[in-house]
Amino acid sequence: MANISSFTLGQMTDIANRTFLYKNKALPQVMRNSSFVVTDVIPHGTGDTRRYAEDIDGEQYAAVRDEGGSSKIGKVQYGYEKDLQTYTIAQERSITKHMRDAGKNKEILNRLTSLAEVWPNTIDLDLAHRITFATATSYTRTAGGSTTTIDITVGDGLAAASAVHKLTGSATTYNNIITGNPQFSKGSLENAEKLFVEETYDNFGVKMFMEADTILTTDDPNTCNQVRELLNATADIDTSNSGTFNTYQSAYKHVKAGRIATTAAGAPDTTKRKIWSLIASKSSSFYFSVLNEPALQSPAAGNNGEDFSTKDWKYSVDSDYAIWIVCAKFMKFSTWLGA
Repeated sequence: MANISSFTLGQMTDIANRTFLYKNKALPQVMRNSSFVVTDVIPHGTGDTRRYAEDIDGEQYAAVRDEGGSSKIGKVQYGYEKDLQTYTIAQERSITKHMRDAGKNKEILNRLTSLAEVWPNTIDLDLAHRITFATATSYTRTAGGSTTTIDITVGDGLAAASAVHKLTGSATTYNNIITGNPQFSKGSLENAEKLFVEETYDNFGVKMFMEADTILTTDDPNTCNQVRELLNATADIDTSNSGTFNTYQSAYKHVKAGRIATTAAGAPDTTKRKIWSLIASKSSSFYFSVLNEPALQSPAAGNNGEDFSTKDWKYSVDSDYAIWIVCAKFMKFSTWLGA
């Protein structure tokens, strides 16, 4: 290992910058890069809030026009809206004078490397927790050591996963919780597909069509293996007849999000290990809006990054973003814990 502790401030900062850029490309960022998370950029100088809305629904069917009569004017219906406000995530690490003088190369490298991993891990956790706590209207975020209450209601004021979601132009309600909250299986997947057929409406209360294309799970090995078995089998998994056809072969993408089954602090939570969802990603309103992409702040002469009293070199990462689900029609959800 190179004698990092003897590096100058400029050399140390170069290592920090290179590590930051490398981790940006190397870490998977599963949730952010999934097809159902819609990334939006908030330009500087345009405020820190955004209003997102469902698509405007028009009547799907035309009326009969009598001979000599006038055509009926079609109606349009606005959907629910949701106002989103950004918040800041940040963390700082110090390379102390004592560490540099004592030649603690491994500790110095670990501090720089782990700082570069903080922001993609944090974004992935915050996105995953919209699924983790989908049956709640808020949760208390304690990751990183701070305590913040996060509102996670959708446009109709309910939790993302609810049996009584509302429509703006009809008294009809709809359910996006898979019956019985089952763990993943062929049968429960069929029940989720049935929800897309029978419980998906436009805002007039008329049946609308969404094509599910993604199965989202935790990293629970049993669940992941069941999904792989179903999607990759060449025959029907419920029969011993090798001549049967597996209708699910390659029918869906499988997204394995390892931070769904965690507490609000990011610790493992076994009560959530079999959460899964069936998602129509093309109809998603799961927004990740970025005011400032994560950026590394490095010490330099005159910027207070080198502490006068301790001679520590301070490096920090911060980012500003917001996360919101406007309407949850695109997601059919199971907690796996039963009804």
